[in-house]
Amino acid sequence: MNAILLINKPIDYRSSQCVGIARKQLKGLKVGHTGTLDSTASGLLVLMLGHATRFSEYVMSLPKVYRAVIQFGVETDTYDYSGEILSQHSYENLDVEALNDSLYSFSGLRLQSPPAVSAIKIDGQPAYKLARSGKDPKMEARPVLFRDIKILKPYDSQTGTLELEIYCGRGTYIRSLAHDLGVITGCGAHVKSLTRMSVGNFSLSNANSLDEGEYRYTTLHELAENFTRIYISQRDEKSFMNGLSILLRHAEEFSRGVSFASNEIFVEGDRFLGVGEYVGYDYVRPIVIVPKV
Repeated sequence: MNAILLINKPIDYRSSQCVGIARKQLKGLKVGHTGTLDSTASGLLVLMLGHATRFSEYVMSLPKVYRAVIQFGVETDTYDYSGEILSQHSYENLDVEALNDSLYSFSGLRLQSPPAVSAIKIDGQPAYKLARSGKDPKMEARPVLFRDIKILKPYDSQTGTLELEIYCGRGTYIRSLAHDLGVITGCGAHVKSLTRMSVGNFSLSNANSLDEGEYRYTTLHELAENFTRIYISQRDEKSFMNGLSILLRHAEEFSRGVSFASNEIFVEGDRFLGVGEYVGYDYVRPIVIVPKV
């Protein structure tokens, strides 16, 4: 089976645990995830099955949508509710107008420092292991993209919370966003709850529960819809599957998705075939192929 499995990951489950559970239910079929989701977060986890694991990087590149409740007044070492409290401050006099204005400053490309308690590797070691062993890993700022940040529930001065919907790119830490908002307001903040709502055109509303008896699968056609793609004839399909370049002008249909993968083009025929690379002179060379099953 070459397919995609959408899972609604519960809180307190690691992404690797979800892979293990799915693999057990699928009787040893190759299963891989497309980027971790914090154990303290819930929501959409995209798993790749069989030869579909070859396309994990493409899923990771897709834009994501999160819903987060930010708790002001408390700073933790993990930047979320699971960590040790580092400081506590009053949030009663928080400047709401300044807070709302600050959200606009995050829009677009910016540098973000990941949390020390994260899976990012430093000299081959996950940062969270270094942090929990008493060391102070140096977390270098990295470019991240915030496409949009919407206020779902305005700041509540009684509880010190703010609910946001965040559209962002790969590698973005919502925990770091919460921490940065705490620094800006001067009263500290952390993530109280976090749910991933979507990855590209894959939605949480279509996800399976982890312990579902019989999973519903998503095809690789749906992944291709996110990217530039072509539909080719049976004649070109045979050439492509044999590793031969095909002429782009022979494509029967051309569609452009919402994401851009350099000069790579998703190729479809009677089924999803793989990904090709535009190499100039109107040729598309196969770089990832899905064997016929």
